[in-house]
Amino acid sequence: MSAAMQNGLVGSTALARQLATAILVVASGCFPAITHSARVEDGWIAGLTGGIGSGDTHVEGDEGGIRLRQPIIGPFIGYGHASDRRDVPRFYVGAAVPVFFPLTQVDAYVQLPPAWTGPLALGAGAVASIEGASGYALVGGDIDRTTAWHIGAGYGGRISSDRFQSSSRAWIGSAAIEKSGGYLRTQIFLQAASGRIPGTCYDDPVSHHSTCTRGEHNSAVALGITLGRHQRKKKP
Repeated sequence: MSAAMQNGLVGSTALARQLATAILVVASGCFPAITHSARVEDGWIAGLTGGIGSGDTHVEGDEGGIRLRQPIIGPFIGYGHASDRRDVPRFYVGAAVPVFFPLTQVDAYVQLPPAWTGPLALGAGAVASIEGASGYALVGGDIDRTTAWHIGAGYGGRISSDRFQSSSRAWIGSAAIEKSGGYLRTQIFLQAASGRIPGTCYDDPVSHHSTCTRGEHNSAVALGITLGRHQRKKKP
């Protein structure tokens, strides 16, 4: 093999490693993608969600620069069922797919009957993917006819990208402002996570059980926006 070919191969390998690292940083340890408000709207919605993250990074296996949690960047779709009756609960199911790695998140949410909560909207849900799962609760209300707010709190874990490391668990808080206009729904959100990064695991030759050390405490913050087109379900 010539020197030029060797240099080209080395350069291609280095580029591939850099690209893989960049993809892993964006895809690993995602915040739960909550693309709806506390109050469920009736009908279909589809759009895009994305944000920027900050916080200390850590190493998992051979990959570095990984945050405790990272915002999803990609498309989403969801469906809400909101009865006209105020004494029954409302439901939402949806999915979001990161564009850099297909770790689809599935979201299921139940809003308590509006008759129980008065001017506020209150509910609970769960977001899950092959990477892990998180449970959460939301409370929100209207600011005016077209603007609403909600805050949320949850807890969940994700599986480390390295099989010799433990899972990463974290408390997650969120706050958002949502603006509606015609079919368009715009949500600006802030998310924060506080928890522990993965600890190191090893097999004990005596007990034949896996033992893991406790990971260090870490935190992350994300600021983002969700844009969706809402199509209200037609009444019979």
